[in-house]
Amino acid sequence: MTDTVRVVRTGEPVKVKPRRYDALISFVLRFLMLFVTWLILSGMFDAFHVSLGVACSAFVTWLSADIFPPEVRRFRKLRSLWLLTLYVPWLVWEIAKCNIRMLFLAFDPKLNDKIAPRIVTFKTGLRNELALTFLANSITMTPGTITVSIDERGYVSVHAFDEVSAAGLPGDMEKKIKAIFEEA
Repeated sequence: MTDTVRVVRTGEPVKVKPRRYDALISFVLRFLMLFVTWLILSGMFDAFHVSLGVACSAFVTWLSADIFPPEVRRFRKLRSLWLLTLYVPWLVWEIAKCNIRMLFLAFDPKLNDKIAPRIVTFKTGLRNELALTFLANSITMTPGTITVSIDERGYVSVHAFDEVSAAGLPGDMEKKIKAIFEEA
C-alpha cells in the first residue's frame, strides 16, 4: 500500500499512513459509484447484465486502486457526504450555464472583441490534497477556464477565456469545497 502525502499549513509534506480500513472503504465507495453508473447507463436489470456490471465495476475498481488515494476519512461524516451530494448538482448546473454562455459567445459576430484570454492567479485556503484536486478539476470542467497549476503554497493559476470567466474565480466553488472538507 502506498503512503499518501498531506499538505500542512507550513507547506511541508508530511507522510500519513492511511488508516486500516480506509483502502477497503475507498474500494467499496468507488465500486458502488461505478456500479450505480453502470445500472443507470445500461438500463438493463436482468441477471446477466447486472452480473456483468458487477464484474466490470469490480475489475475497474481493482485496476484503478493505485490511482485513487484512500482519502475517504473526510466522507465518513454525514455532513461532508451531504455537502458533496449538494455540490455535484450545483457543479453540473454551473457547467451547463457556462456551456450556454460559451455557445452564445462562439456565435457572436463580435467574438474577437469579447475574448480576452488571461492567466488568473489566486491564493486558496484549501490545504488538503483531495480538496485541491476537487477545486482544480471543478475549474477545468467549467467551460472557459482551465487550471494550469497549483503549487505547494496554495497558489492556483487558471487560464480564463474571457473577462466574465476570470471574474468568477475563485468564487463560490472554493467556498463549497472548503465546507465539504471542513477547512477553516
